This record gives sequence, structure tokens and C-alpha cells, in this order.
Amino acid sequence: MIPGEVDYDRIGKRIRKLRTEKGLTQAALSAMAECSNNYLSHVETAQTKISLGMLLRIAGALDVSLDYFLLDTPFVRPEAIIETEISDKLRRCAPETLVAVNRMIDVLLEQQENLKREV
Repeated sequence: MIPGEVDYDRIGKRIRKLRTEKGLTQAALSAMAECSNNYLSHVETAQTKISLGMLLRIAGALDVSLDYFLLDTPFVRPEAIIETEISDKLRRCAPETLVAVNRMIDVLLEQQENLKREV
């Protein structure tokens, strides 16, 4: 994938993941988002490129922000990654693991600063 391009496969997988986590069928979600079941199926399998308008309707139906679908892409707000992906993972960590994670973050930040100085 070329940097900056929309990853429709990833978006489709995130729609499917959230839909199933919420216990919704494709038919139920497609009714909520006012699209056909066939269209939703094609979006989930990246056979169809979803429009921004439809992604907004699906996000609304699933009660998530657009950022949820853009995680792991250059289009996401950094806060969204912290608020969803990282915080959820940290909550599952034991205290000793949190200490190790904190140390790793310090090392990564130091490395980032060193790279900035080299440029």
C-alpha cells in the first residue's frame, strides 16, 4: 500500500469486528446505516470502496468515531490511538508489566529525540 492511501481492507475488517462484538448481523447494521446487506458485505471484504458519507452512517450506527476506522493509518488523530488502542491494552496489564511498558516508552522517546538531533 502506498503511504497516504486509504486501506479499505482494514476499514472493512474493523467494521466487521465491531459489528460482531456488538452482536449485530450484517442485515441489522445495514438497516441501521440505510444500505443494502450486499453492499455492507462487499465493504467488509473490501470488494467495494466505502464512501465517506456511508462510513459516517456506519460509524453513527456503531456508536464510534471515524477515528476507530482509521487507526493504524496516517489519517488518525494521535489522541484516538491513545484513547482506544493503547489505554485498553494498558488496563489489562499487571503492575509489573506497566513498569516495563513505561521503561520501553522512555527508551523509544529517547530514540526519537536522538533521531531528531541527527536530522
